[in-house]
Amino acid sequence: MRKQTVLIFILLGVVVTFCPHLNAGENSRVDITEAMKQSIVYLKTSFYGYDQGQPWEHKNLSENWACACAVGEYEVLTTAWNVANIASIKALRYGQNGFVNAKIKIIDYESNLCLIELDRNSISKPLNPLVFTEDYQKGAGVNLYWLSSGNHLYSGRGYLDHTRIEKTNISYEKRLLYVVTNTSHRTSIGQVYCVGSEPIGIACWSNNNKEARLIPAEIINKFLAEVVDGNYEGFGAVGFEISRLLDPVMRSFLKMPPSLKTGVYVSDVYNVGSGSDVLKTSDVILAIDRNTLNSYGRFTHPKYGRLFFNHLITSKAVGDTVVFELWRDGEKIQLQSKVKNFKASEMLVPYHEYDQQPEYIITGGFVLQKLTREYLIQWGDDWVGKVSPHLYHYYRDLAFKPTDERKDIVILSYVLPANINLGYKDLRQIIVKKFNGMTIRSIADILVAQKLNPDSKYDVIEFELDNPVVVIDRNQLPAANMLISRNYGIRKLVNINQ
Repeated sequence: MRKQTVLIFILLGVVVTFCPHLNAGENSRVDITEAMKQSIVYLKTSFYGYDQGQPWEHKNLSENWACACAVGEYEVLTTAWNVANIASIKALRYGQNGFVNAKIKIIDYESNLCLIELDRNSISKPLNPLVFTEDYQKGAGVNLYWLSSGNHLYSGRGYLDHTRIEKTNISYEKRLLYVVTNTSHRTSIGQVYCVGSEPIGIACWSNNNKEARLIPAEIINKFLAEVVDGNYEGFGAVGFEISRLLDPVMRSFLKMPPSLKTGVYVSDVYNVGSGSDVLKTSDVILAIDRNTLNSYGRFTHPKYGRLFFNHLITSKAVGDTVVFELWRDGEKIQLQSKVKNFKASEMLVPYHEYDQQPEYIITGGFVLQKLTREYLIQWGDDWVGKVSPHLYHYYRDLAFKPTDERKDIVILSYVLPANINLGYKDLRQIIVKKFNGMTIRSIADILVAQKLNPDSKYDVIEFELDNPVVVIDRNQLPAANMLISRNYGIRKLVNINQ
């Protein structure tokens, strides 16, 4: 019986020893912990943000930490998420007791990358810059590294499983990400991942299922190359939406021949972003830069396999050319366009407003704000079902469609009760249409409109839909504003970011 038991363990050992997946992973692993000590730093950060419900108020100052890696002797790279709404940054390198002052050099929220410059007079010696490899080895074993606040370099393990095109936790844009599985540690704040001795990306997301997302070397290297050029403009943003084109009846309606089975339907075109100047709703995109799209909107990448079309645009620098092959009005055509991107602040409903105070105007206790996604998500989980359907319509359908006639959506958020606004206290989450007869295109227009009709005794605010008109007594307004400012602790009643 004892001999049989030993034989079973020997057989099991053979199976493990010759498992192809384990061999591939283990052979790709090299311990470079000692070398990494000169390339990885610990970031101590403090940040604040603003209360969307009370946009004149700072949130309490909070502290956090992050990981960064050297890409220059005095420059380190981390994710933009780590330094959003930052108040201060300090860096700790291995073997140095004191923290080093640091400042942001370039931040790109859409790429989720931030280049930080260290105070060279405070650091003991230059860092050893890492060079990221774009060699993609699906299934390879990876090691990850980070430095703790106690000046200890830690490492972990995982497997490079596949790539994805998806949103990060910080932007509206979908970008290329590596997916690492079976990670030994939860990582999401800039930890460096390596295959063997070569860095392949930095961590930007993780979950409890031991899965992590990495910003890959391809994006990191392009970001750093653009920074070196000295005029950083970022990378392309998609300026349209697509939907699958699977229904043969729809293809027949579009006058597509039965032999043409590729292509994806353009369901909407934005007013900003790449392709917005040449594409039309109901176009069929057959190919982008000669890369054929299937009916799901995917193409075959020579390195990563099947990817969504977004990568063909978001991997290009602003100003590059993109070529669309289309089916339009019963025939094939080819159109060229310049790659463009846009800031979140240019959106009709901005996706984010990091590093700045929300825009608002308080007059007679009426809190007028610019509608943003950050304002909407203050309702927490399932916020889509909690906010006004009319507000959600602007976010869902028109966020990417600013015009010269309308650059912001201005809302009456709520009313601070005071004698001047008796009868109006229940008004909230409604959209301003006109102020003193002037159509409101942006929140800054309110300041102009307040000076109109100088002979009138009243300011008049009109709203969309069937909401009541607000009338404010101008004679009472100065004293009322002073009282409201004092009673509610509002240091300034107006904030417009110019």
